[in-house]
Amino acid sequence: MREQYSPAPLKPGAVIGIIAPAGQIRDRQGFDAGIKVLQEMGFEPRFPRDLWPGNGYLADSDAARAEEFNRMWATPEVSALLAARGGYGCLRMAGLIDLAPVRATPKALIGFSDISVLHNFIGQETNLISFHGPTLSTLAGSSKESRERWYQCVTGNWRAPLQIKGVEVLRGAEEARGRLLGGNLSSLLTLLATPFEPEFVGRILFLEDVGEPLYRIDRMLTQLWLAGKLRRLAGIILGDFSLAGNMETNEKIRHHEAIWGRVLQLTANTGIPVWGGFPVGHGLENMTLPHGAEAVMDSRNGQLSFL
Repeated sequence: MREQYSPAPLKPGAVIGIIAPAGQIRDRQGFDAGIKVLQEMGFEPRFPRDLWPGNGYLADSDAARAEEFNRMWATPEVSALLAARGGYGCLRMAGLIDLAPVRATPKALIGFSDISVLHNFIGQETNLISFHGPTLSTLAGSSKESRERWYQCVTGNWRAPLQIKGVEVLRGAEEARGRLLGGNLSSLLTLLATPFEPEFVGRILFLEDVGEPLYRIDRMLTQLWLAGKLRRLAGIILGDFSLAGNMETNEKIRHHEAIWGRVLQLTANTGIPVWGGFPVGHGLENMTLPHGAEAVMDSRNGQLSFL
């Protein structure tokens, strides 16, 4: 197993480079609120004065978005790269990323949703631990606990275990150990059969998605199973799959239980531990996870810890 690399912890006054590797900024209110949160945390956000020009549903051209990523990573005073938002676009520019500076200078890469593509690609190629957590545009709207966990991770305390009330141990009675892999289900599926496909064997796979009806979630999970990606995992952690933020409680429960049931059905003969209801995803609760870190699922008490 290759050696893992951790990003350098952020210190007070650290410069965080804001990048837009995916969608165009449409929520200026969330963007500005996120900038304020970073400043209150003691960090210095750096972003283009005129933001991004937009290119249809993308923040800019593929070449420009990749150039921004490469430039930010190669800039010595920039200590971390935080995605402005998700959307779509990382798959188009991932192959243009210069991995040499990434390997030479481990920095924190932070974001979720479409940023899952970068977490998986960069983790596979460089073995760098990155942070699956709120983007700039969702940071201010996340729960207090989510913001505290975000800060804890970027300042070097990402190994703090997570034991959260409400997590359902759907299968499993012992410990399971493996490197964390995953993120947004739709985005992860786009990596299959590409040069960016990550290694699934022996990993703890965590998944989340938003706005996808049950039949589409079923279809994506079934594809993962038929592609052989769910058969030899160390564990599965299912996050939030809400159709919308205003889902009624009973509807949300039924929606999630149906997804949990399908995962249990697909993996019935594997014995792989499965958890449901983990607070990661597009909702208010989005606890930052160290993507690529060696983790332990303790199904006896529902605790996720990191080595």
